[in-house]
Amino acid sequence: MRPASQNNSVWFVYIASLLTPFTCLLSGVIGIIYAGYRLDKNEDGDVANSHYYGLIRTFFLFLTFFVVLIVSVATTNGLIMGVHRYWYAHSWLTTVGSLIPYLGALIALFAITIWVVRMFQGMQQLKSNIPHKPSKGPNL
Repeated sequence: MRPASQNNSVWFVYIASLLTPFTCLLSGVIGIIYAGYRLDKNEDGDVANSHYYGLIRTFFLFLTFFVVLIVSVATTNGLIMGVHRYWYAHSWLTTVGSLIPYLGALIALFAITIWVVRMFQGMQQLKSNIPHKPSKGPNL
């Protein structure tokens, strides 16, 4: 088992994953590719490997969530505004249509908060040299 101070490659992946919402996925993709590379080499031990697997799982879980959220918000907003423009012009449709993106942003901020909390939980586990245990709670 490696000492906690020697898990620098896992720390890199945690930091890259933590920056993902702010760098438009670029840092997360780099971090996940690096995690896969380190897993393929299998030189980091069981603790680090459990964190790599957890980070990869979390990244793709949240990536899928955000893709579905973006498509849902765009489709719903487009449908409502299309109905307002072509079939049923009423002011409440415009109001609802203009609020949908803000609702999507609120949901996204909630999901990003959960993401950051889970990253810090994983970092605390890594700092204590504990194998990664998936979080209980909502799987977004």
